[in-house]
Amino acid sequence: MLVSVIIPALNEVENIQQCIAAAQREYSSDELEIIVVDGGSSDGTRALVPPGVPVLTAPRGRAGQMNLGAGVSNSEILVFCHADSQLPAGWREAVIEALSRAGVSGGAFETLVLPEKGLLCLGNRMRTPAHWTSVYGDQVQFMTRSTFERVGGFPEILLMEDVEMARTLHKAGKLVRIPLRVITSSRRFEERGVLRQTLQNLWNKISYLYLGATPQDIARRYVSSRERAE
Repeated sequence: MLVSVIIPALNEVENIQQCIAAAQREYSSDELEIIVVDGGSSDGTRALVPPGVPVLTAPRGRAGQMNLGAGVSNSEILVFCHADSQLPAGWREAVIEALSRAGVSGGAFETLVLPEKGLLCLGNRMRTPAHWTSVYGDQVQFMTRSTFERVGGFPEILLMEDVEMARTLHKAGKLVRIPLRVITSSRRFEERGVLRQTLQNLWNKISYLYLGATPQDIARRYVSSRERAE
């Protein structure tokens, strides 16, 4: 069974090769399709994508990039992996099994934030509930194509598209959490400090879900070093 991995990228020269390699593993072209969608990188990201892996170009915006990749993919199973994340061994089989369960609309993985420092050590040892309010893009979201098309894909908003997709999948069926851990970058924690970034993440979620903050409000306080790179 073919599985498609969609990788939205923006200035990911340090991570794109590891991301693709972790997804590829030993899978054949009959088992795996990888599509990179670049949002206008200026650091040489595109040049590091291996031959044979298609690279599309889209306007900057993760939701639009992922929607474009899904639209040209050829599989019934869609996996959306951020370019600074690395899928674990056995990920493909775990996704296929999860989506074969009755009533499952989609899901995500556990995460391992590396390099781990301070509070990250504690967070890496915790299990995350599968409730939709705790399902994010860096955990690698997945679903079937039929579900993706039925819910209209990712809403093309500046940020929080992953939260909105999780909310929609929750309404469409049951979300599952695969216990395998996706490695994801701790660069935001390194840039801003672990405690500060943890509190900001929590505040972003609370203010967006419960206090009426807009994606634009979140985006103004969530600019990363990649987005500043030109």
